[in-house]
Amino acid sequence: MATVAHIVEKIAQFGREKGLVGIVADPAVPSNENRLAVVILNTGTIHRVGHHRMYVGMSRKLARTGITVLRFDFSGLGDSSPHLSDQPLLQSNLTDIEAALDWLQATRGISRVVLIGLCSGADHAILYGFSDPRVVGLVLIDPYIPPTARYFFDYLSHRLRDVRNWRNFRLHKSKLLRRLFEHISQTLHLDGGPLHLEYHGLDPRASLEKAYEATAQAGVKLLVICTGQHHAPRQTYREQFINAFSKVSFGDSLQLEFFQNADHTFSSIRSRSELDELVASWCGNTPFERSTPLTPPIADVTALWSA
Repeated sequence: MATVAHIVEKIAQFGREKGLVGIVADPAVPSNENRLAVVILNTGTIHRVGHHRMYVGMSRKLARTGITVLRFDFSGLGDSSPHLSDQPLLQSNLTDIEAALDWLQATRGISRVVLIGLCSGADHAILYGFSDPRVVGLVLIDPYIPPTARYFFDYLSHRLRDVRNWRNFRLHKSKLLRRLFEHISQTLHLDGGPLHLEYHGLDPRASLEKAYEATAQAGVKLLVICTGQHHAPRQTYREQFINAFSKVSFGDSLQLEFFQNADHTFSSIRSRSELDELVASWCGNTPFERSTPLTPPIADVTALWSA
């Protein structure tokens, strides 16, 4: 157990045979009113500390504002035990999220939770959040965003403005055209979707549209944060998320932020600090309240996609 500037951090073990392991950061003097917890999810195979220990700093920042924060490893990652069921990986991870919320409710009496995830963590959050009434908010950092017409235009313009590409082209060494063709082909391969999720032939855009629509209809608040500095761009402009999911009625549930000068893993101290400030402010000032009652939990998220 460690106390860090008026917060208390402890090891958390929960789930089946207590095989899931994490760190819970509690305010030293928790509030008894409108208690809120944050659960931070793994990014890919990265341990619960996150890239550049970003989740450690974020959890402590949030805990100092009076919010309990749990960051844990999915089954088979970090210190957590391997998967003990025959569930597909995605479904197993969603079950782990449910176990985390169950533990917070049982040990802290907290039934209002915000899920935070980067990249694959964001995609897991959106696929889980609508089905659990305890989830009142989602912070999605660089979630999967389908390509748009402007995305392709921006990407092509950027590559064509790079003098090195034209120099190589004149020297008959250019790989520009081949790389552009490969990039466009890969991006348009709809069955692929997010590389870490199995869509089994489903259209990821339509699947995620249904998840986002269900989330917005349930009154879950969304903070979507996209970054602009990538070796292989994911987003090229601020409104790409809205344009990509233009069929979704977000209403006032969505706050969209674009970190133009931050890279995907928030490698700079400044960008991580700005991210922490934004997330803490949003969690502290957003009126969280689900507007619709829970529908029966969805045991298999593909049931929503095929509905």
